[in-house]
Amino acid sequence: MRLSFAIAAALALLGCRDQTPAKAAPTPAPLPFSPAAPQRSDIACEAALEAPGSREKLRPPQGQIRIGALAGLKEADEENVAQLRRLVAELKRRGAEVLVADGDLGDNPDEQKTLLGTLTESGLPVIAAAGNREVRSELDAAEAELRKKGANIVDLSHTRVVDLGDAVLVGLPGAFERRQLHSEGACIYVQKDIDALAAALERMSAGPPAVLVAAVPPRGQDAKALDVSEGQNLGDPRLHALFKRAPFGIFGQVWESGGRAIDGKGAPVKPDAESDQLYLNPGAADRTVWPMSDGTIAAGHAALLTIRGRRAFWEPVRLEEK
Repeated sequence: MRLSFAIAAALALLGCRDQTPAKAAPTPAPLPFSPAAPQRSDIACEAALEAPGSREKLRPPQGQIRIGALAGLKEADEENVAQLRRLVAELKRRGAEVLVADGDLGDNPDEQKTLLGTLTESGLPVIAAAGNREVRSELDAAEAELRKKGANIVDLSHTRVVDLGDAVLVGLPGAFERRQLHSEGACIYVQKDIDALAAALERMSAGPPAVLVAAVPPRGQDAKALDVSEGQNLGDPRLHALFKRAPFGIFGQVWESGGRAIDGKGAPVKPDAESDQLYLNPGAADRTVWPMSDGTIAAGHAALLTIRGRRAFWEPVRLEEK
């Protein structure tokens, strides 16, 4: 029985498209975190935080920063690309100054170039975080092609800290277990990467507030968390240790729990409500209709995260059907 639960949880985290809404039932106890085998970090996936080029400044302080958050871009067909353009246009209309693309950026270099190119054509800087399906070398090639065309794209596997003046983005790309990977050559982070990031956040604590960007959400405790799929909390429990120095965060991966935010205690944060801790799952941006963990059906999510001083608030961004 324990094995069957573990397999179901792994499949849910991979984002299976054939899911149907789960019947209402008491939420089972979360599965304990237990890596199947010792895993190694890869410098191509998680560059050293003190390495040359690991930090980049994009803008000076201006009193506040508005971040457009997207995740789950997924498909490069014409209909999906058209929807992404509309989402990006709406984020820009609401004042987004930078875009975060957080996982599921396409299954191959052509798709990645098309999907990320749809974001960069807005003229806004794009900050990309690999998830569980992007082969690192292929994503590098796609981003390099976009930069040749003038795109301003920063990858959090290489540039681990992005200074936005009024906030600092810090990246932890990849999955946290090998069984979550869709592709050989995709990225996994390990405990030493979390420890290194915690130490870096401690050193940066006197500066602007940090925003943790990870493709995997933190492990929640109930049905209101950012990581619920089919009644299970599937996130990484180790991420909570980073919240002491990262008061804000953007996470993806568990699309059924998209379009919601929580505070540091796991309590929901409503749209437009200011909070001194705010962790956001914007949901999947692609046009696939997802059965959400609250029983609703939804497609095409994004969010706007506004940070002003040491507080933040968020707005869901959804498109009306056309």
